[in-house]
Amino acid sequence: MDVGESQAVAVTAAHRLQQALAVAAAVIAAPVTVWGVSSGIGGLFVVTCLVAALPLPALRAPQHFVVTCVAAGLGLLAWGVLAVMFGMFVYWPSALVLLCAALADPRQRPVTAKVTGGLGAAIAAAALAGYAAFAWHFYIAPALAEPHTYRAVTERGNYRNLGDIEQRLAPLGATGVTGTESDEGSYLDVRFPEHLSAPEREQLRAWIARLPGITGVGLCPVSTCG
Repeated sequence: MDVGESQAVAVTAAHRLQQALAVAAAVIAAPVTVWGVSSGIGGLFVVTCLVAALPLPALRAPQHFVVTCVAAGLGLLAWGVLAVMFGMFVYWPSALVLLCAALADPRQRPVTAKVTGGLGAAIAAAALAGYAAFAWHFYIAPALAEPHTYRAVTERGNYRNLGDIEQRLAPLGATGVTGTESDEGSYLDVRFPEHLSAPEREQLRAWIARLPGITGVGLCPVSTCG
């Protein structure tokens, strides 16, 4: 293959830097989509994620790839403003990376490609780092943390004078007593310090179980009770 043929082949696809940025835009859109599908508007997140991935089928058509990146990027920015109440602004990092991908062709703009390529990579890395920190703080760390709250199942509306209950349980190590009610049931949450020994915790649990109207007592995960 001579030089002319090599150049002809090279322009039949988006540059590898552009391809990498387009893939990165889709990748950083995936975590927020997974997070959003658990909400009542999960369909909006899925559709918006598909918009972020629109340039991927155009990787073999450079001109169409650039147009698609610009259209998808600007569309995601505008959509994030219009649907800010639904949290669609979380796709702004993908939008910015796509706009960078449109300009990151070193065959046409060597200097601009270096700047936009580096900027796009930095945005993608920052987004992934932010998602990782969010997942650690709100999901992973609470799941790994040792519970320090007993949750007792009670009869609905059974406990009104929580102050008296807290005074009764305070000598056993309880640091706070709260009552919660929801469609799932009625609960009495009793917090205790992390340094409370295993025998002391068991004694506290036993006393909670003996309170009138209690039908069950168990440790409450940190993700639920804090």
